[in-house]
Amino acid sequence: MPLISVVLPTYNTSVSFLREAVDSILAQTFQDFELIVIDDGSTNEAPAYLDSLTDPRIRLIRNERNLGITKSLNRGFRASRGKYIARMDGDDVSVPDRLEKQFLFMESHPEVIVCGSKVSFDRNDTLPDRKKPMDMEGYRIRMLFCNPGPFHPTAVFRRETLTQHQIEYDERLKYGQDYGMWETLSQIGRIYTLPDKLLYFRRHEDSISVAHRSEQIQCDMLTQQKLLLRLLDHVTPAEQELHYRYSTGYYPGQPMTDTVGDWYRRLIAANRQKRIYNCRRFNRYVHHIMLRTILQQPQTGFLKKARLVFRFVPLYAAVYELSALGLKKLFGRR
Repeated sequence: MPLISVVLPTYNTSVSFLREAVDSILAQTFQDFELIVIDDGSTNEAPAYLDSLTDPRIRLIRNERNLGITKSLNRGFRASRGKYIARMDGDDVSVPDRLEKQFLFMESHPEVIVCGSKVSFDRNDTLPDRKKPMDMEGYRIRMLFCNPGPFHPTAVFRRETLTQHQIEYDERLKYGQDYGMWETLSQIGRIYTLPDKLLYFRRHEDSISVAHRSEQIQCDMLTQQKLLLRLLDHVTPAEQELHYRYSTGYYPGQPMTDTVGDWYRRLIAANRQKRIYNCRRFNRYVHHIMLRTILQQPQTGFLKKARLVFRFVPLYAAVYELSALGLKKLFGRR
């Protein structure tokens, strides 16, 4: 049996992109793998290209009709035989030693159930990320507010964990299924992102994050709803939309209002009561979001920003951010 099963779903992917993706796996320095390609009912030239592949490590699964990426991933995972399952997309490119580095890391860190990596949006950018990786408490806190990663096509899963806990992708999530998976796995074990940029992440107009952005947002909000309902007894659609819009950081320039301040104070109070997250760290992250909201408001001068900061954020939190960012950076002065 292979040590790694690489699962690559594809649907009408450009053959030039798909060829690069497949070739990048076949050329890995780590060779003990199988490549499971799930053709999700493609109607372009991709099926003919896939039929031309003769490498014995490639296993081709064809859906009789288009099922979507989530169901295709579950088909691929069920067919996997490796000790580890590695994700790959048909329009990305793995660097030659990607599987080797992730395999060695997983072998030496048995507490890690998912290992991802940083990605490059520019093929010439190969420098490791210097940011300190999050511990699991910080990861779980951040998850309530946004998808903390890792980038989905970089993920390597410990198959034994998925089998033991009968974990699959939530098929209600047509898109954003990775966020739902991280939410489930974060309750079981450690998720880690290597600082190495082991994948070239291709951005183009047909990619899911671009072509299906609105649907992806709705799926992300379903995952956030599960998390919010652990803290709160009830969440209205308006509250959920507010939470997504302000928490993810995808919508800079949103106004800081009493309604927003009340929402985040409610989250802090609920966590103080239920103790789901470390209170000090949770509060710090919430205050960071509130400060970010204030500082990103356009056409807002120094004095108005200062008044908003000290109106909505406790003094100790404001001082902490001031010391961390500095006055000039905090208030947008150059």
